[in-house]
Amino acid sequence: MQVLRKPHLDGVRHTLCYVSATTDYGLFYEASIELQVHGYIDADWASSISYKGSTSGFMFSFGSATITWNSKKQPTVALSSTEAEYRGAGMAACEVAWLRKLLGDLGLHVDRQVVIYCDNLSSIQLARNPVFHARTKHIEVHYHFLREKVLACQIDFIYVSTEDQVADIFTKVLGAEKHCRFRNILGVMELELSLKGSVEMSSSTRADTHDVHG
Repeated sequence: MQVLRKPHLDGVRHTLCYVSATTDYGLFYEASIELQVHGYIDADWASSISYKGSTSGFMFSFGSATITWNSKKQPTVALSSTEAEYRGAGMAACEVAWLRKLLGDLGLHVDRQVVIYCDNLSSIQLARNPVFHARTKHIEVHYHFLREKVLACQIDFIYVSTEDQVADIFTKVLGAEKHCRFRNILGVMELELSLKGSVEMSSSTRADTHDVHG
């Protein structure tokens, strides 16, 4: 953000207005929901106007609500949407490895494959294919980590349509209806316990305070 302009300020104001209006919202975890890990991964290819970089986003839920999420610009320019999605999936695979280790340390062993929903069929096929095609040799070697996890049956990718791609909320601007729908899927809802602070005191509180100082 070296050259700030009015659109950047408008974006900040829009964000602050949203935060101010949703201070009563939080993640709600239902006790009756089966505890399984699943996630969504998405990448917005060449979304950066300045340097044509891509933005990756993923989220993982445990039970009824999200426990980890990420939205980050990719460090290098992807040459295709498949590469951008595959790079993002590599980040998500690292997160799965960390989650499995963390939950195992807490005594909650993840024995099943962690399902990750992706809306790019090419990247799914690339992750499942043990033969590295010549046209994809420019993808860095450390992204083979993703394929190793697929072959080890620790994670699996399942196609989901763009209309149901929850990770879109981390990579692009959405309309109000889709934003609220995806927010609900993340497990974010209005809670009875308010997160807002207040400087106002009731009359009884003021009286108690006066008695203490008196």
